[in-house]
Amino acid sequence: MLSLPPRFDQFRFMIPKEFIPEVIRNKYDEIIAKNSNVFTNSMDYLNESIRGIQLPGIENIIVEQQQVSHNQMKQNPAKGKINIEPAHANSTLISGNILSKIANTFTVTFRQNQGLFNYFMLYETIFWRFCRPELYGSKDSDVFDITFLDENALPTSRMMLMQPEFNGIAGLDFSYDKVSREADTFEVTFTFNNIQFDFIPRKQ
Repeated sequence: MLSLPPRFDQFRFMIPKEFIPEVIRNKYDEIIAKNSNVFTNSMDYLNESIRGIQLPGIENIIVEQQQVSHNQMKQNPAKGKINIEPAHANSTLISGNILSKIANTFTVTFRQNQGLFNYFMLYETIFWRFCRPELYGSKDSDVFDITFLDENALPTSRMMLMQPEFNGIAGLDFSYDKVSREADTFEVTFTFNNIQFDFIPRKQ
């Protein structure tokens, strides 16, 4: 039922294969093949470790303008001329493009896997994309697609983030005091230049 609270685990998001340079994919494909696991390639390994995504909202679309009084100035013998009308600010919508009020960043949370291969795969990709932008930099055709699902795992809507690019990756905290195995995550921040939201009609 549409009135039920939503489930925030009902989404599908994957890093597109084309976003990771081929030389990086091939390197980690070999690493994955040498380790006994259920994955057959590095992209499946990377995308399986995605834990969540934090999408931007819309903020500060209202501006305040001080109201200008047109009342006549009143005379007060003790204080001279005063304006008896209290100060007031009118709230109005911004006049510019509302896209400027959408924070153009989003954060993807990844699980830290044993060996940290998913972390270093992304870490190396940042260097390749920034050091060789003519080959691996942001392209107009780059799109990150987030599909939202209903309780039956059927797609209901889709958000597309255009021209995504790395904005940063969190550091790692190593310590000899951490002797037990713990589930932990790291975050990668991306920027984008445009956003599109579409509903997916359900077949009758």
